Amino acid sequence: MTLPTQLTAVPGTDSLYLWNPDRAGHWGYANCIWVISGSDAAVIDTPYDGPTTEAMIAAARPRLGSRTVRTVVNTHANGDHTFGNYLFPGAEIIATHAGREHLHHEPTPQQMHALVHESPTDVPLGRYLREHFGVFEFSSARLSPPTRTFSGRHTFAVGDTEVELHEVGPAHHVGDLVARIGDVVCTGDVFFHGDHPSHWVGPLQNVIDACELVLGFDPRVVIPGHGRPTDQAGLEEHLVYLRTVQREVRLRFEAGLTAEKAMEDLSRRDFYTELGLPERLMILISVEYSHLDGRTTAPTILELAGQAAAWSYR
Repeated sequence: MTLPTQLTAVPGTDSLYLWNPDRAGHWGYANCIWVISGSDAAVIDTPYDGPTTEAMIAAARPRLGSRTVRTVVNTHANGDHTFGNYLFPGAEIIATHAGREHLHHEPTPQQMHALVHESPTDVPLGRYLREHFGVFEFSSARLSPPTRTFSGRHTFAVGDTEVELHEVGPAHHVGDLVARIGDVVCTGDVFFHGDHPSHWVGPLQNVIDACELVLGFDPRVVIPGHGRPTDQAGLEEHLVYLRTVQREVRLRFEAGLTAEKAMEDLSRRDFYTELGLPERLMILISVEYSHLDGRTTAPTILELAGQAAAWSYR
């Protein structure tokens, strides 16, 4: 995997830079946004492991100069947006209060290492974890939880640049937030661009509401959690996808189909075949079914990943 060797300036801004390992069809390569203004710097989301984070920091050095990153923002608690926190010692780490409270439900780096390398390969999940996550070096990473949390809205300054954080979870995850910097919005994983999304909490209506909130900011640039930056039209196109999934899943639920049969039916209809990782549609269906069923708890991340893995090898 070739990682970006330099940050890309966000057009029309003088303080925003993007580290964009655009890898459609792959898990774990999240966008990271650098805010560099005056003598200050901040990072929104950190990569999945130490080597990947070190590569990002090396790419940022020409822009960063002698500055120190004083603030790290985590858009949610998944490891591909947080495990690199430990390589920013002394930085204040900001997340939503709900995200911080949910951390104990998330696999630690060491647990991810064990899952990837010790899960039996004669079952789909074990094969799938090695195939998609075996490239990451989890064993040396250390968990660095948030040091500041908020609910609702939080604003902070990076030099002369104001960053607004807006809580939008539970949606993709329990404690989602989006970051608004002028007319640029970083969505975290409420928006995936180029692949089927994996939403662990839902319901889909909450994800739709989060995307509509972003559109309400009238953004010029929209930076998804994964995939290429886009504009309002790109996010509106994704909203059509989300509403279509929501409608089609409900129709099959009301017709009495199981989640697996709903997945089979949609797959036979060549449902959004231009998007990568089609097995993740199984995750969306299972989570949405849990809400339509009125269950008080959704399936766990490992249960959902196992369903997606089983589907991918059929």
